[in-house]
Amino acid sequence: MKEKILNIFKSPILKNLILAIVLVFVVLIILSLYLKSYTHHGKEIFTPSFKGMNIAEAQELANEKDLKIVIIDSLYSDYANPGEVMDQTPKANFKVKKGRTIFVTIRAYSQKMVKMPFVIARSLIQARSMIETAGLRIGQITYVKSDQEYVKQQLYQGKEIEEGIEIPEGSVIDLVVGSKQGSVAYVPDLLNLTEKDASFKLAEYSLNIGNIIYDQNVITKADSLNATVYKQSINKDITVEPGTKIDIWLK
Repeated sequence: MKEKILNIFKSPILKNLILAIVLVFVVLIILSLYLKSYTHHGKEIFTPSFKGMNIAEAQELANEKDLKIVIIDSLYSDYANPGEVMDQTPKANFKVKKGRTIFVTIRAYSQKMVKMPFVIARSLIQARSMIETAGLRIGQITYVKSDQEYVKQQLYQGKEIEEGIEIPEGSVIDLVVGSKQGSVAYVPDLLNLTEKDASFKLAEYSLNIGNIIYDQNVITKADSLNATVYKQSINKDITVEPGTKIDIWLK
């Protein structure tokens, strides 16, 4: 009996079958280890916030977290310093695997010059669209009593500016707009918005941003960029005169 069993194991066919099974088992183990390593199995982290950092600081932090940084765009902004990270994808606190690439937008190092459009006699909605399309920003909106509700003056640094004049991209354009007697504006809800977003939203509602008060915990530039409104001087849905200034508190 023992001799018959030994003879079976001496069979070339059986030897090859056993060898094939062993090889398949070894390959599966190697493949499993490779996939585990390749996908960084079990090594997920939450993305840090790179906003407010210069690109060198962002790169250093990314290296510490085993992430990669790639610049995909550069924009001009008064809210940031040259080379400073203004936005990122994925956003902060998003769960990713190590080795993930984080795409960032930085503040441009030099200002591009753009031409001032002509928005006189345009509605505020049209004027805003033309100004933003040109790469400029709406600043203070002053309302004057008039039967014609359109833009009466376009101002740059307190002086009237003509169509076609070149000014730095991102510059602020103030407007003087006609408003009929009895016109009102509704105060929007600004809670949880950043200063920048709150300013834009107020402009959409024909209002202006007033005093900006930061909580004592807002210390760095990055803090101020990420701080959000927790209080506003006039509550939402209250009717006020167009152009009214709304103070905001951020933390």
